[in-house]
Amino acid sequence: MLSIAAFPIAAVTLAVIGCAALQDVRERLIANRYSLLIMAFAPLHHATMAESLSEWLVIGGSALGVATALFVAGFILWRLGGLGGGDVKLLCAAVFFVGADGAAGLLVATVIAGGVLALVYVIVPRTLPAAWALLAGPDGASAPGPGSSIPYGVAIALGLAAAIVPTLPPVIG
Repeated sequence: MLSIAAFPIAAVTLAVIGCAALQDVRERLIANRYSLLIMAFAPLHHATMAESLSEWLVIGGSALGVATALFVAGFILWRLGGLGGGDVKLLCAAVFFVGADGAAGLLVATVIAGGVLALVYVIVPRTLPAAWALLAGPDGASAPGPGSSIPYGVAIALGLAAAIVPTLPPVIG
């Protein structure tokens, strides 16, 4: 019966991370509220995967352990300038949501999406400058361009979607 609850929890979580990705594209900033909301939904998601309280505690504990280890690595990357602080927090929240079993898939999908996104940021401004200028909006200040940061929240959102969607139970059987 709890598997039915997986759909609305996943849908709301994907909507939240979609909002975070959109804010990252627009402002190169990810508000803490998005990471906190995803972390708040994680125990509910873990409950849909568990058959008992003890199993729920194991799933949640292992998810917390993996997310904490990732936070330590992400903190180092942030200090070295490799990732933004919002990206680290959002990625840790996403890993906490999918748990230890889904962390590897989420990270692989995020890296692949990030690589594609980086290629877009390198190729499109050079080949389609007029289309790229349209992204700037009326003021032109938010236009991405060569040397601008990549909104990695988009890659994290795609990675989370790739990790969540295949695990949902089928609706029509």
